[in-house]
Amino acid sequence: MMIKTFGLILFFSLSQSKNQFMPNLPLGEYRLVINKVYPCESTKNHPLKFNWYLSKKTSSITELKGNITSSIPFDDTLTLDVNFASWGSTGGWIPNSNMIITKKACSNIKMLAGNTWFTLIKGFKIPSDSCPIPVGTYITSGIDMKKIEDTNFNKVYFYGKYKLMIRYKNFKNEVVGCVVVEINLIRPWETQI
Repeated sequence: MMIKTFGLILFFSLSQSKNQFMPNLPLGEYRLVINKVYPCESTKNHPLKFNWYLSKKTSSITELKGNITSSIPFDDTLTLDVNFASWGSTGGWIPNSNMIITKKACSNIKMLAGNTWFTLIKGFKIPSDSCPIPVGTYITSGIDMKKIEDTNFNKVYFYGKYKLMIRYKNFKNEVVGCVVVEINLIRPWETQI
């Protein structure tokens, strides 16, 4: 009798298990989690100002809020300079884990951002979704961060914590705008800590 009972318990426990393979590899498809967004330290005199911050709307909804103030058009005369810093195993940011430097900043950021570009354009009430973005101040009352995670960046990368320093430079190689985004790339089945 005891063997039959043990056999039934074993049968039902095995039939109910969800046996999914969840490898603990250092890279793979990821889920993007944006932790922080803030202006660079030295943006006071820049003609492109990204005064962005994150705000919790509910326990499960985080929004991007703030404004973009532009005294020059955001166009293809600018250069896009993105420097990825990775979080070191002993703590601290290690710069230059990946770099993107490209001319035609407006067109290239539109291509890299993918659907996020259109979400930001709509959220900040910018009059046109094509380049150039005209001079002006654009304000958002809040954009759901889940809508900002749909980019055209490579879909396979090393898991971990990264800080992206996004700089826009003019033809003289002077920084005219800068924003920092801190992200986590986690496995699709993992949850944010």
